[in-house]
Amino acid sequence: MSAKLVLDNRKLLKALNGWKKLTAEEQARELRKSGRALAVRLANATQPYGLNAKARKKGENAVLADIALITKPLSRHWMNEAIRMKQFDPASFKRRFTNKEGKVWLEEEDVELNSSSIKRFHQSMRNKGDGRTRRAGEGDRNIGRHTAANRGFILQVQQQKYINETKRKVGIAKAGWAECAAQLGGFDGVKGVGKIQDWITKLISKYGSGSVILTNKYVQLTNSIPWIGRALGRSALRKTLDIQRGTLAKSVIEIVKHNSKKAGFA
Repeated sequence: MSAKLVLDNRKLLKALNGWKKLTAEEQARELRKSGRALAVRLANATQPYGLNAKARKKGENAVLADIALITKPLSRHWMNEAIRMKQFDPASFKRRFTNKEGKVWLEEEDVELNSSSIKRFHQSMRNKGDGRTRRAGEGDRNIGRHTAANRGFILQVQQQKYINETKRKVGIAKAGWAECAAQLGGFDGVKGVGKIQDWITKLISKYGSGSVILTNKYVQLTNSIPWIGRALGRSALRKTLDIQRGTLAKSVIEIVKHNSKKAGFA
């Protein structure tokens, strides 16, 4: 996904006329400044929305909920029991994993997972369109066969390890924009948005995928994370661009006014 910042001839005619009066050095400085601010705004607008600790926590909670939809954590005792029943007595599996209230909490069709297979299983349960995880076997298992996809069952300690690993990746989509900001001057705050914080910037070295094209006519930021289109919708992208375009226009007009006064014309 790319975000290109350029003054719009129709909406910002006054600023566009003013742009022509700026020196090449002033144009480059303003585009760099606005491009950096745009990168910060895009990082803020990318899911999980925000730049602060609350945004990070929201993303981590989403990870927990996501994995809980598709896996059932088991103690070592019940993991061994599930494996044994699948192998030696599959016909009695459902009865063995039915509680006193009559609710079936594990079925023979559910998938045995481990540390090596849970990531692949998780990815297989995502919808290709929106990337959301499909809810696995949570229907009423007492009446016929549930129609939801089968869950995986895994040792609790292995599930927790995978959760922790996945939580550490929260913010990867933001890191692409953060890398753009770094190339244009850094992570300092933008009015009304805040600054890109350490929990995002630390992802750049491993997952950074941002690139910048800067000319005297426009600045273009590109975030090459494969799923960026799911983390930042088109409407949010347009809104963020409109805000920064307006900010750039105001800055250009102010510079022209300042230069005019300095030259004794105003």
